Amino acid sequence: MLPLDLLRVHTEKGRLYPIFADINSRNMKLASMLLRLFRSSLGKRKRDLFAEVANYESKGSDYRFLRGLSLILERQSIFQMDSALDPSVLRRLIFEESTRKGFITTTEKRKHVLRDIAKNLNISAECVEQSFYADLEDEMILGSFNSVDPVELLKLYNFSLTQTLLFRATHIEIKVSDHWKEILRAVKFRGLMYSAETANGVFKITVDGPLSHFKLTQRYGTNMAKTLPSILQAEHWEINGSIIRKSQYGKRLLQLRLTSTQVRDKIQTALKEPSSKVAFDSAVEEKFYRDFKSLNSGWNITREPTPLIAGKYVFIPDFSFEKRGITVYLEIAGFWTKNYLEKKIMKLQQLKGVELITAVNQQLACDKLTQIKGELIFYKKKVPLKPILSILKAKEEAQLHHEVQLMNIEHIHLEKDVVELQDLAKVLNVSIEALKRKLIGVELNGYKTTGELIIRQEKLGELEVKIASLSKPSLSQAINLIENEGIAHPYDILSALNYRILWNGLDSQKSSIYKEKN
Repeated sequence: MLPLDLLRVHTEKGRLYPIFADINSRNMKLASMLLRLFRSSLGKRKRDLFAEVANYESKGSDYRFLRGLSLILERQSIFQMDSALDPSVLRRLIFEESTRKGFITTTEKRKHVLRDIAKNLNISAECVEQSFYADLEDEMILGSFNSVDPVELLKLYNFSLTQTLLFRATHIEIKVSDHWKEILRAVKFRGLMYSAETANGVFKITVDGPLSHFKLTQRYGTNMAKTLPSILQAEHWEINGSIIRKSQYGKRLLQLRLTSTQVRDKIQTALKEPSSKVAFDSAVEEKFYRDFKSLNSGWNITREPTPLIAGKYVFIPDFSFEKRGITVYLEIAGFWTKNYLEKKIMKLQQLKGVELITAVNQQLACDKLTQIKGELIFYKKKVPLKPILSILKAKEEAQLHHEVQLMNIEHIHLEKDVVELQDLAKVLNVSIEALKRKLIGVELNGYKTTGELIIRQEKLGELEVKIASLSKPSLSQAINLIENEGIAHPYDILSALNYRILWNGLDSQKSSIYKEKN
């Protein structure tokens, strides 16, 4: 972004028009001169570099435009201290030496102090003089410069100009026909309050700006401006916004409209999308995510899952929980304005066929919240895990019960001596948990269910004879015997044959088995 005092715009009939840098010969010439200046200034002090930049202002260049370009180039630069001595340590030594010699009132006394310091440090007085202020910004040296071409510089300027306008918006309305999921995620990633809807293949995303609600912060405005790269990735886009602009008559609310057709060639540039790293709108969300992950509950938690369509509205919940084909969503209501709350409730009411938990900050409690479909819980400082786990467990139990009721095992035809339940569950297209529950108390013709296996009774009898033939069998002998038969769950076989283990530490070689009497 650019500082507000460098913003170039003009207004007409309540509308605001940014003054973009055209990609023409005049602007290209100025951009090229500034690029040459920065490239040739490696190793020079910053104040000397910008003194030369200031010379261009005296030659008739628009100072706002010139300073905006040079500010972008400054961001492409790395300035570093050029001093063998630590300036802060050097200033302390000079202060201590001056204190011993009394007030320094003349140039000669100053030189004398610097010579004494230089002598003590075994360096020249010139080196002391140069290092004295080496850590001040203007004294920094241009160490490296990430150059761009003139066209890219002008586009970066226009991009920064647009971001600065968005920073001052009360709200913006984004219309796109593609790339809308990525834009929504960018909006959520930045912790912005939004509403989204779709009609006739066009997605409209409305984002409340930093000047529209109580959370008036520079950070919020910056985050709003940082959504621009994602918007520009869309094939066709339109931005409409209301911008606060100071004038001689006070603050005015002006309308801004930008479209890809009008300005694509001026501000489209290669910029990074938000990081794929998990990010959070608040400390409450982050703590909940990390606490839930640490439980290892078997539920997979995802931050900002696939957007949901609620009537004409588009909605991205904060989290989703997934397990065995069950998906439950969680929305955490941390801070809301009245209008935002009403829109949120309206969207949530239109969700159909979606399992939703809404966790609401107790300070926001109001009668309208009871209208939200799905489960509703309240929290104070952190979102409680216990009620959410209880809800998830109930959903899982309901799913299991439903699967068991619909499952038909009457026509199961088993051919192998040993069948793993997980393989049979895949054939039946059910969960292994539901299959286990269905098989409880069920007599399969000639087979026995044990642990993770279904085994033919004859085969089980053969194994019993072989194990019994072992002289004082150790646990490891029994396991090897069963595994050599191609059976992957030897402990389930031992359990089915009523063998128990007499452990000797954790060593299976020293541990033995014995037959439990009926």
